[in-house]
Amino acid sequence: MTRLGPALTFLIFGGIGCAATGTPRATVPETAPKTAKLEASLEQALSLSSPATLYNEPTEPREALDLDGVRFVGMDNGPVPDFSVESYDGTLLKSEDLVGQEPFVVVFFATWCQVCDMKLPVLKQVFEELGPVTTIMVSVDDAETWPQVPGYLKEHDVKFPVVSALAYPRFSASYNPFQAVPLVVVVGKNGGLVDYQMGFADTHQKRLSDAIRAARSIGPLKTGAAAPPEQTRDTAIGAKQSGYDD
Repeated sequence: MTRLGPALTFLIFGGIGCAATGTPRATVPETAPKTAKLEASLEQALSLSSPATLYNEPTEPREALDLDGVRFVGMDNGPVPDFSVESYDGTLLKSEDLVGQEPFVVVFFATWCQVCDMKLPVLKQVFEELGPVTTIMVSVDDAETWPQVPGYLKEHDVKFPVVSALAYPRFSASYNPFQAVPLVVVVGKNGGLVDYQMGFADTHQKRLSDAIRAARSIGPLKTGAAAPPEQTRDTAIGAKQSGYDD
């Protein structure tokens, strides 16, 4: 699967964002103009890697990454993919406790991602407006930058459980097949995908607010809505890619 196309689609239509390459951002002096910092972050967004490269880090995975059997979120009209992950503080998060039971949000970020610095305040503002919703933070930081995660989240006043993408590559590939950060996945109380929001744009606060409202009130999924067995992984992602605009 060619990875440059999704990145360009994301940058043009989805706002700005960083690629989840699992490596620290380019070093830019703190005194540099904001535009220079942003350019460094965007430059990294074009340095894409395959899932095998992304997760080949000195971190022991807790699950196997078998892409042949992975369902990607939004590839069909059925419930979102199953998962069972544990946050760094020991909180166990399982799809069976959430999917079809209550709305929830999955947020992919990285401490080195300049655009995440712009995105996380939007999440905070929306949750202050609408009230909290179950949220799973997923850090794509590697072993070198992972220790910075607690301080980074404290700086942004984020108090949701945090999961390492390196520890759960199958879960991460299922919910973030484009390997982009920031990425927000909103799942309805019916277990279906409501919104898939990549990068950052001025419209995202209202869009996220609308998505969470919809997630709380959405009706049941239609019976027999799963994708046909013969649908291939590349076909599914290609079809979904065409809808990733604002």
